[in-house]
Amino acid sequence: MESGARNLYIRALSRLSPEERAQERSRSIPYPLSLHRAAQHFWRTGTRQNWLGPEGHPVSEKPLLAAVSGGGDSVAMLWLFRRLYEGPLIVAHVNHGIRGQASDGDAAFVRALAGKWGLPFVERRTGVPSEREKGESLEMAARRVRQRELTSLADASGAWGIATAHTRDDLAETVLFNILRGTGIRGAVGIPERRGLFLRPVLDLSREFLRDLLRIRALDWREDETNEDKSTTRNFIRLELLPLIEKHINSGAAEHLSLFSGELSQWREEEERRGTELLLAAQQEGREEGDSGVFRLNRKKVAGLPPFQRALVIRAAGRRLDLPVLSRRRLEQLSGLIKRGGPFTFQWASGVDVITRPGVICWDINL
Repeated sequence: MESGARNLYIRALSRLSPEERAQERSRSIPYPLSLHRAAQHFWRTGTRQNWLGPEGHPVSEKPLLAAVSGGGDSVAMLWLFRRLYEGPLIVAHVNHGIRGQASDGDAAFVRALAGKWGLPFVERRTGVPSEREKGESLEMAARRVRQRELTSLADASGAWGIATAHTRDDLAETVLFNILRGTGIRGAVGIPERRGLFLRPVLDLSREFLRDLLRIRALDWREDETNEDKSTTRNFIRLELLPLIEKHINSGAAEHLSLFSGELSQWREEEERRGTELLLAAQQEGREEGDSGVFRLNRKKVAGLPPFQRALVIRAAGRRLDLPVLSRRRLEQLSGLIKRGGPFTFQWASGVDVITRPGVICWDINL
């Protein structure tokens, strides 16, 4: 056991009551589910994702926001942080209002759990069904609104990050869904371990393992009955498609998909690094009179790049401006417009246009 993980475990044990310490050391808890084993995973994940130092101490003194829905995954994640994380921790819940009284029950459960464990609690209530955009599924709207509200809560709380309970199963389902829908390397990465404020500390653990952590300690969680609705694509993949693949092709399919995603994430990081370099080389300083563009690139430099590198620059510009990711088809369309020459106007998103000025490409944002 690495010294950092050992120190983390020893400090965690010292904070337990005598009864809790005896339980964790007893043979009633299988070793894979023990606090000792959890400390090793927590330390390795935290140091890899750069939110724990070598000895297991938090790298920031600011609070961390733990996003807890009340489901088994997020309750298990909160248990891990409660036992092993030594920095300030805030429990955050977004009440999306999709399930009526059941949604209110989720919020009440999380609020009570935070109180029982002596943790501060913050909540946001939203009406996801009324916030759906044109062509957006309820699931997509819920994800967008949840990220928006969690980001707002983190800002209001002065938090350095937001921990979400995406699991290995979520990752495998996302990778499979993106591949079947049609994607490149970026989509096959699935769910990044850490991006911006968001970190996923249980991404390499299975959904069932996290529930076993709770069962062995007689801890409760809430079940969302909408997760059993096979009419949604994600649920169909989780409940029907992946089990069939694991039964008839490979019982370790979910694990292999997650490992595949991990390897591709390294390619994605390298792609983004190169894209940022090319973007800086093509960035156009100065502004012509009447030019409202908030970001400008030298068109000749971008047009002269090979198609693959031109795509890297376009993606890098989107990240720089925090814009929605373009689909492969629309990315190729914009790349072709830049290469062909002549004036054009390309709508990146609502209120965001890519337009031309003499010798430059401008991102014009009017939100």
